[in-house]
Amino acid sequence: MIRGHIDFVSRGRVEGWIFCEKLALTGQTVLAFVDDQCVGGGPVERFRQDLLDAGLGDGVVGFGFPVALEPWHDPRTLDVRLDGSSLQLKQSDARLVPRDSVGEDRRRQGRDPVALAFMHQRGWLDRAQYEALRTLGEFGAHVQALRLDGRARTPAELAEAVALVAGEELELYLMQPIEIEIVEEAKPADLAAIRRETRAAFPFVPPIVGLWARTRLHVNVAEGSHLEGTGGRAVGGVEYGFGERHLLMLDLDAAHTFLEEARSGFTVFVPRRPAP
Repeated sequence: MIRGHIDFVSRGRVEGWIFCEKLALTGQTVLAFVDDQCVGGGPVERFRQDLLDAGLGDGVVGFGFPVALEPWHDPRTLDVRLDGSSLQLKQSDARLVPRDSVGEDRRRQGRDPVALAFMHQRGWLDRAQYEALRTLGEFGAHVQALRLDGRARTPAELAEAVALVAGEELELYLMQPIEIEIVEEAKPADLAAIRRETRAAFPFVPPIVGLWARTRLHVNVAEGSHLEGTGGRAVGGVEYGFGERHLLMLDLDAAHTFLEEARSGFTVFVPRRPAP
């Protein structure tokens, strides 16, 4: 008989235990699901003194791993399944993180390196997608090369072509259909308002936008300053170039400073929820 329990659930993590009297489950994989969509997985490898004292084998029956819930998922519906088995652990009195105080879990959502590696191993992300999300999550910025053909285009046509690339990147990050608002001739000071609007529209993921210009521009990004616990502070910065044939995906929670040249304006690709 297999027994288990989900002890903790948040938008970014699940923890619990699973035990079988006749079969050692240490090292076996358990998967987390929401509405039959797998959102993460990890091994049974944690030692639990309380469960050893309760007579559950050697006590190595616990699990804990990141999960990547989509923005519309309700964590209270999450269940855990033993890989290759029909067993499901349903929540009973699982402890939940309040929606308005998810803190690090909200900021980590969709970019935890363990969760990304899991999705890559499962074939849900190709190598380029995995590296883009990993570097964006780790550093707060990612430069995407643009494959624009050489034919003449109007400025509006160029912006539309780049918007398609930015939209694909943002849909991958948000894991849901979106629309792209093209904000042209934006100034560095405009990004504060765009950040607030983006966080309000997508409260469970970091505020990511795309930046592009018809000429080469540069911005210094304090890599890692977007992560929980840094308060947006970091010493120095790494210079990122964008424009022409390069699109910059930027986490607006990261501390950044534009070079003087950017005062001439640039284009921002902002994710928006589709109209109902």
